[in-house]
Amino acid sequence: MLSQPNDLQHAVYIHPFSYDAAQGGKTFSDPDGDPLTYQITLGHAYNPYNDPNPPAGLHIEGTRIVGAPSEMGAVVVTITAKDPAGNTATNEFDIVVTPNGVPTVVNANDGALVSIGTAFDYDATKAGTVFSDPDGDALTYAVSLRGQTGHLTITGTHVTGMFDASGLAEVTINAQDGYGGSASDVFTIAAPAPEPGKPALPATLYQYDDHELAMPFIFRLSSDSRIPLWDSQPDDNRTMDAGATLGRVLFYDKRLSSTNTAACASCHQQQYGFAAPEAFSTGPLGVPTKRNAMALANVRYNIANAWFSDMRVDSLAQLAMMPIANPAELGISPRLLVTKLAAVDFYPPLFQAAFGTPEVTQERIGKAIEQFLQSLISYRTKFDLAYNPMTNDPPNPAAVLNAQELRGLDLFQGKGGVFCTMCHEASAQTNVWQSNNGLDAIPADPGIQVPALQRDGSQGMFRAASLRNIAVTGPYMHDGRFATLREVIDHYDHGIIKSPNLDALLMDSSGNADQMNLSEGDKNALEAFLRTLTDDAMLNDPKFSDPFQ
Repeated sequence: MLSQPNDLQHAVYIHPFSYDAAQGGKTFSDPDGDPLTYQITLGHAYNPYNDPNPPAGLHIEGTRIVGAPSEMGAVVVTITAKDPAGNTATNEFDIVVTPNGVPTVVNANDGALVSIGTAFDYDATKAGTVFSDPDGDALTYAVSLRGQTGHLTITGTHVTGMFDASGLAEVTINAQDGYGGSASDVFTIAAPAPEPGKPALPATLYQYDDHELAMPFIFRLSSDSRIPLWDSQPDDNRTMDAGATLGRVLFYDKRLSSTNTAACASCHQQQYGFAAPEAFSTGPLGVPTKRNAMALANVRYNIANAWFSDMRVDSLAQLAMMPIANPAELGISPRLLVTKLAAVDFYPPLFQAAFGTPEVTQERIGKAIEQFLQSLISYRTKFDLAYNPMTNDPPNPAAVLNAQELRGLDLFQGKGGVFCTMCHEASAQTNVWQSNNGLDAIPADPGIQVPALQRDGSQGMFRAASLRNIAVTGPYMHDGRFATLREVIDHYDHGIIKSPNLDALLMDSSGNADQMNLSEGDKNALEAFLRTLTDDAMLNDPKFSDPFQ
């Protein structure tokens, strides 16, 4: 008779498994004390009893089910006990085979700041606490280094050595469970240079609050109601004078790098429209970034509320924090940064002014930089005088622009088959459409990977760049391949490459890559118009400049 039915059992894909279906003789009992013999079968749920192809990886040894299951799902086990008289009893139960659980990072490394000339020994596993495996598998580790690694050595999971000057090394530790599962943790070890001095701030704060600025009507309207420029300011973090002042200090402070040698402004320079003059920037790690630094003028105007060229974050606060932690950019963990800034005497008062209390937190750092980024509004160009009046009156471009610039404006707005405004908003010139713009037949960079923004799984899609100050923000495109505005115009004129990923807006009615075939005069006119988007007032405004100089 059945005395102790088997409970549901669990196994892990390709992991060793062993289970006694007789439970040491407890599953069945015989009232006469007769010895029992057993028969065990294994089957799938769809054919549990006479399965000609039983679940792979398991077999029977006596009363034990052993092996390493190589199929996932339920294994139906039937065990039958028989006494010498031929009487039988049966128990049926399942073994559920689940996927291999991969290791996870549960105690990430914050990294370390070490002194120049001082030897150190850092255990990348933090005594085995960095990773956890859901199946309890023993983990093996591999450690690698990148960056300034000349005097550093890997011994097992330890990084040892010494920096003889300010430097930064990226450490990657990979944990493997032996069954195909792995996880990685990336952090930095840095020897900082001396900290910079204090910022010089005006006795009366600069004005950053929208309501204090003499902005054109369309900018003021968007500040209050979001549209028509798609102003992304969050209700709980609108730009205020004290918050943007703190954000400006943080934006330029080289303490935000692990080595005290780089800041946000290192890659986003005011004189270049808060972009960089190189195709790729290089931070303290000494390794070039993978994409061109995007300009920040009018960065707050964004219909999709998604930033970076691949649109992977949904707030400017996140946009601010990710480069800080990225080893290839500023390379310091947010937790180390909070501790570092809290120890600087001028920061608690700035946080007090911005947020009401002096506490330095990761969230507040992000929000303060967000406020400064929101303040980077370009509205004082020749184009704005022509097209964005201070009142709600109709614009009168002819009163401001010359004949060549007016022709360029016509082309920009679609007269002549150009339609720049399909991707670049007409008044603020910021992103309203992300696309694959025909740079390559096979994209080397996959671009946007957010499904909601990707459209049909296309590869090589990127957010359209802001055109404000476009004449000074080169080189252009996500990889900086075009050095001049004329090269960009030539690309859209006759250089678009047809591919399955090409955006339909850049195809003609036959499905081929569109060719504008502009005359030289029209190319010159379009370039002349784009130069009216240069905001010299913004490029030289002291409230956007480096307070540490």
